Amino acid sequence: MEAGGEHFWYLFDIFNFWALIVLVIVVVWLFYNSLRFRSKDGSDNNIDNFTPGVFPKENDDLRMELTWTIVPFILIVYLTYIAWGPIDEMWTADPDAHEINITGNQWYWDFDCDPLRDTEDAPESSVAMENRSSTMFYNDNGILICEITTIEVEGQIKPLLRVKADESYGFILRSNDVTHAPFFLDWGLKEDTSQNVETRLYYTPSMDEIGSSLLMCTEYCGMDHGYMTAVVEVYE
Repeated sequence: MEAGGEHFWYLFDIFNFWALIVLVIVVVWLFYNSLRFRSKDGSDNNIDNFTPGVFPKENDDLRMELTWTIVPFILIVYLTYIAWGPIDEMWTADPDAHEINITGNQWYWDFDCDPLRDTEDAPESSVAMENRSSTMFYNDNGILICEITTIEVEGQIKPLLRVKADESYGFILRSNDVTHAPFFLDWGLKEDTSQNVETRLYYTPSMDEIGSSLLMCTEYCGMDHGYMTAVVEVYE
């Protein structure tokens, strides 16, 4: 599985294709005009009697002006349209999604996928809360939907979030201090989260995404910003 996700590489290829087309057109047009209209040795360099700072109206070409205005506009609208699809997919609420809370702190991530926490159905006593497993969540059919544990990464203990392929998840993003930006590296998902602001992302990991990847912070948040990572694992 390549980092960035399927949608990222789809858009990456299309944007690069059109960037190459524009580059070829600009370079060819540049060299054509540079060679075609260059002055010869000993010739009058102002054969068109140009006055500096004054555009010769007789050389105006409305068709050319419309072309270099309309064609780029159409291209930009097209690229915006195809880029909006993945964004809309991440932001459109799914009422059947399993909710997972992700809270950013300086400089670590907190995960919580317990649907009973802070609800009237949660156990009343603190003892019951401590004894209750808060790191695993099963659906009504007894299938493990979410697991939260830890894993060692390069000598450091990091949180590990395990989610099931082909299940829809809604990630509720919060911050306890400064602005963070959780980035699901292999899924190509990224969103800022700020203090006192709740944001959401929706995603359904596919069977092709089974395996482990990093969750990183991509908004500079202080001294240990570069070490603010976690592991996300998709299982079958």
